[in-house]
Amino acid sequence: PILAAADGTVTVAEFSGGYGGLIVIEHQIDGQTVATAYAHMWQSGIHVAAGDRVTAGQHIGDVGSSGNSTGPHLHFEVRPGGTTGEAVDAAAWLNDHNAADLPEATVGSPADCDTSGGTAGAPAPLDGDPDQMVDDPTSSGQITARMAHVMAQARAAFPDTSWACYSPRPGTVSEHPLGRACDVTFGNAIGQYPTPAQLEAGWALTNWIKDHAEVLGVEYLIWQGQIWSLARAAEGWRPYNGGGMHDPGNVTGGHFDHLHITVQAGGA
Repeated sequence: PILAAADGTVTVAEFSGGYGGLIVIEHQIDGQTVATAYAHMWQSGIHVAAGDRVTAGQHIGDVGSSGNSTGPHLHFEVRPGGTTGEAVDAAAWLNDHNAADLPEATVGSPADCDTSGGTAGAPAPLDGDPDQMVDDPTSSGQITARMAHVMAQARAAFPDTSWACYSPRPGTVSEHPLGRACDVTFGNAIGQYPTPAQLEAGWALTNWIKDHAEVLGVEYLIWQGQIWSLARAAEGWRPYNGGGMHDPGNVTGGHFDHLHITVQAGGA
């Protein structure tokens, strides 16, 4: 369940746009108006209406994966100033107001970085049946052993990545419900263009997977409005047209906010 962070009044409770399901609540905290936003629930998972008064801890919705989402998760925002305010780092804000004790990003000196490892090494090959279904650590579903292997090898080499794999995707043609696809972000949220540093991190992982696609059993990649497939590797990156399902000009439809990975089926 999604619970209200504090007492307040619901200003938005709707199902549309990139957020899918969206609830926004305005609160008065330390004499200031602050809004919290909760997104991506299914329409049936919205349990409040605009104008409702809610209390801290009240069940206001259910976690879903609607809108520009790659898997079920809690999308939570803090917006100082109210409903239309600009979102800030929610973890830092909650910690500063003694509402939580969450880990925050830290910044250190470049001298503190261990660069002795150089670039990421080659991945290990997969042992066993590549099509065996195994639990997906990013959801309550299952993915193929090959997809799980790609994720494990990539996470070991690039730990600062967020993955979302199995997703039912009703009414679409997708490898996600088959357990053969994952989407990866690099510190940015779905629907948000990556920063230059996040874009660089995205290309580092993308190129590593591309370079080792044959060993990993990767079928194709979609990233930054382009598609690359092992079967047409000689052509390099090609413009992505959305596959008849997505708007390639959209931040998510064009895969500007996430890397899509599909692995092969069978022993191919």
